Amino acid sequence: MMKTTKKINELISSSSSFNVDFDKGLSDEQVKIRQKEGLSNKTKKQVTKTYPQIIFDNLFNFLNLILFFVCVIMVLAKLSVSHYFFLLILFANILIGLIQDIHARRMVDKLRVMVDPRAKVIRNGKQIEIGTREVVLSDIISLSSGDQICADSILADGEIYVDESLLTGESRPVKKSKGDTIYSGTFLIKGSCLAQVEKVGSANYAETLRSKAAGFSRPKSEIKHSVNVIVAVCGILALCFGFVYFLTYMLNGFKNGDSFLGVFGTMNPNLQSLIESVSGSMVAMLPTGMFLLTSLTLAVGVIVLAKKRILVQQLYCIEMLARVDLLCLDKTGTLTDGTMELIETIPFGKNRQNSEIAYVVSSILFHTKDSNPTANALKKAFGFSSTEQALEIIPFDSSLKYSAVSIHEEGTYIFGAYGFVPTKENEYIKTIISNKAREGYRCLVVARNKKYIEDGKVPNNCEIIGILVLSDHIKDDAKENIEWFKNSGVEIRVISGDDPITVSEIAKRVGVPNADKYISLEGKTDEETAKLANMYSVFGRVNPEQKAILVASYKKNGHKVAMTGDGVNDILALKVADCSIAMASGSEAARNVSHLVTLDSDFSKLPDVVAQGRRVINNLQRTCSLFLTKTAFATVFSFAFLIVMICNSSIKYPFSTSNMLVWEFATIGVASFFLALQPSNEKLKGAFLQNILIKAIPAGLCEIISSAVPFVLVLLAPSIISTTSDSSSCWEAAKTCSVLMFTLMSYFVLFRVCVPFNKYRVILFSGLFVVGAMIFCFDFLLWNLNGRLSSSPLLALSWNNIAYGFWVVAIFTCALIGAIYILLDSKLVKFIKKIGGIKDEA
Repeated sequence: MMKTTKKINELISSSSSFNVDFDKGLSDEQVKIRQKEGLSNKTKKQVTKTYPQIIFDNLFNFLNLILFFVCVIMVLAKLSVSHYFFLLILFANILIGLIQDIHARRMVDKLRVMVDPRAKVIRNGKQIEIGTREVVLSDIISLSSGDQICADSILADGEIYVDESLLTGESRPVKKSKGDTIYSGTFLIKGSCLAQVEKVGSANYAETLRSKAAGFSRPKSEIKHSVNVIVAVCGILALCFGFVYFLTYMLNGFKNGDSFLGVFGTMNPNLQSLIESVSGSMVAMLPTGMFLLTSLTLAVGVIVLAKKRILVQQLYCIEMLARVDLLCLDKTGTLTDGTMELIETIPFGKNRQNSEIAYVVSSILFHTKDSNPTANALKKAFGFSSTEQALEIIPFDSSLKYSAVSIHEEGTYIFGAYGFVPTKENEYIKTIISNKAREGYRCLVVARNKKYIEDGKVPNNCEIIGILVLSDHIKDDAKENIEWFKNSGVEIRVISGDDPITVSEIAKRVGVPNADKYISLEGKTDEETAKLANMYSVFGRVNPEQKAILVASYKKNGHKVAMTGDGVNDILALKVADCSIAMASGSEAARNVSHLVTLDSDFSKLPDVVAQGRRVINNLQRTCSLFLTKTAFATVFSFAFLIVMICNSSIKYPFSTSNMLVWEFATIGVASFFLALQPSNEKLKGAFLQNILIKAIPAGLCEIISSAVPFVLVLLAPSIISTTSDSSSCWEAAKTCSVLMFTLMSYFVLFRVCVPFNKYRVILFSGLFVVGAMIFCFDFLLWNLNGRLSSSPLLALSWNNIAYGFWVVAIFTCALIGAIYILLDSKLVKFIKKIGGIKDEA
């Protein structure tokens, strides 16, 4: 059990004191003492539901509680077993939900291990890598650029810059020197150091960071909100109807002089009949399974992505994938594979040799300890060594765009992007760099100055002594992936810290639309950056704050934005984006704030990610309308018959749970499950709740009309429905005819949902139609074999006294109403949107 903050602070205060050598770190014995004292860095880190939570959530949601309550009332009324078939659907949904949730938990937990935070610590004189939860008080941790600090620590040596934006909200790098405190949850963005842990577990900022990061970056789910609203409204309506039905029955009983026991006695046939009707009404009003189907479909999406080695941090994160219509990419890791190669060294100055440039670059790399792709390419070409001691160093920073070192009696050496290194204007050099950039190459200038770095700033008017020409390696599948996004209606923006001309050339090669529209954001204000967002497709010289501003601008203009990133400089933009995707090979900081992580660090997985999100949401919109059709039908019928019952207590809601077996099982339950698994890559439009209601209302209206026809005919022309004039027999015949008609109409609705048909949907629809017909035939057969009882044992229908004329009326009515439904669904929906001012999402 995790200790409270107060308790662990008391333990830290009373803990053993160790005199730790920074070069040797803790010994194994000292680590064991700390573990025994309970001073390891374990925090309450619940990343997935526990098994009890999974069971509880699947069993005891609001919908299930109502159904369990209805079931108990039916048991007390001693209704026949045929009335409980709705429980099969309920238990099947619960079982499927349990299996999928448990499967998803196991797979996500297994994959999460691969990207869980790690820490480098010094123990027994050796540097080892362990999980952050295994770090103990007084440990010596080794940190380098891109690392997330796992525990509050005191800087032992070195000089670093950290990003404390997750704690303070300010993205400005904060300089830390020996003796300063560095906090858990912050990120090292420049330099490297050793630090001694002074707080562990809940005593540091880890838990606070986790809560802030989750609240800041996790998207609000429109689906979850919509489904909860639907279930809550339907559940409350069902409970209200049930209460009013029983209240009306009780008042009528007392009005007739019956005692309380006479009214509510379990042997009272009127009470049993009422419970049969009310339970049928309430069960029909509830969108049984829709809540579980939503979770199931999302869980299946998570599992599918997990098999493709894409980690989904939260179940409902997958929803945002479906809505993405604009993708922001960095050049490195997406269009290029992140590796670089030195193509050419161009020296400047009289008798300048490549060896001099090599010495300067090698010295800078040795002292700054830079380890980015550019630095790695230069290390491979020049090595990294120096015999002199550095006075001041400036490691590479994405906002500065250069690295520098001051060496005693030699001055300052710098290499970085032209325009950022403070040099004199040189048109000849500018022309060379411009020409190389147009060819797709990246150029860095190497410069020097006899003055030293002061207050973290390099001296002005540095002398350029050479140009380094480097080449990015374009990924083999980059063009194919960009083509997929173009064909899927997703706009592309390339945002990079590199020269915009170079980035534009690479973007052209891979087919990014409007790649010739590029601009440098160097020196642009926040307001200017926001205005330029929609005017260009390629942005160069972009700093971390500007990346976030661009993403925020796209969101403000109505786009659903996905952002890919792998570095500390991407954190702000990743947190702002609707859907953030990090590469596992990138910094831990980027992974921790992202919604998804590609474990193979492969950009080619992004089409799978977006396609999976669209499949989930499109299929949910399609299938949820099936549930709401029955809900709309039952709600209107329940309300209508409630009014009739108040006027005439002998007439009750006619349908029981058994009557709707084929509708619920075949055309809703089984159909929705298999339709939800279909591929669907259409661009998502409109709001989720709006879309399913527009589909469900016309379908529900047609179900109501078709079901009402037999009851109207039994009043106006009973001979069409029944072969007898007995009112009770006519009523039972009308009910049977109504069940047949609303079941047939449910197949019309399913037919429309399946459009456009493919082989899969043809087989599904045909199979379910045959199953439905077989259930009715089997019910009729059982009724005959059991001596033609008043009602059949399976569907609780009375097959007696149905006139032949009904079949003619049924076929004609269903054909007519089916045609009206198709017209409503295909034509009037657009009209409703138009007069309502409803616009599709861009």
